[in-house]
Amino acid sequence: MSEQNVQEEVVVSLDALKTELTNKNEQYIYQLERDLKAAGFDEAQIEKELSVMLPEIVEKQKAGVTARQLFGTVTERVQSIVAGPVKDPNAKSPDWQIAVDGGLMVGGFFALIAGITLFLNPEQSEAMGVISLIMNFIVGGLALLALSKVTPDINQPKGKRGYIRYLVVSSLVMLAWLVLVMGTQLLIPTSINYVFPAVVYLFIGSGALVLKWYLKKTLDIRGGIL
Repeated sequence: MSEQNVQEEVVVSLDALKTELTNKNEQYIYQLERDLKAAGFDEAQIEKELSVMLPEIVEKQKAGVTARQLFGTVTERVQSIVAGPVKDPNAKSPDWQIAVDGGLMVGGFFALIAGITLFLNPEQSEAMGVISLIMNFIVGGLALLALSKVTPDINQPKGKRGYIRYLVVSSLVMLAWLVLVMGTQLLIPTSINYVFPAVVYLFIGSGALVLKWYLKKTLDIRGGIL
């Protein structure tokens, strides 16, 4: 079946539902369509909204419930549609977003520390190399993602909040982190694990933290450690 035929069937179905509306609900839908058009919605978008609303209105009006009682005033409904669905404040962001957020924070801080250390002591021979820095970004992100999944829940009854589990997991994560990062620092030669000048680390660190702030604000990342 072609997309055009599907759209035509949707329109026919909506028109059929409209014939079942009470006068009051019919006026509500008429004003809603008019205001949605004024708000810049096209026919397809309006039909999508009506395909959700009309079946419920028709069903509920049998019990004497009006469209206004279901969805608020026309103005309120239009504002709700324009704003989009309300995001659950307790919902966590996708794992990749939490990992990126954590990696940028951890890697950024370590880059700043490396930059400051080199700036104060340019002759330091054990400064963090580029491979070690990259490992901090990657492993740091994965570590904070793992910790975010076992964060204690203070709303649970005492004894079931998960403090022991968090302590065990965080200890294992930190150990693995140290082994991987220190391993790259000790085992990979400096010809590969190249040490940048201090200003480069400072630039990378500050850039990573600014990017973390930007992505957290833009994507509304939730569920991370910080």
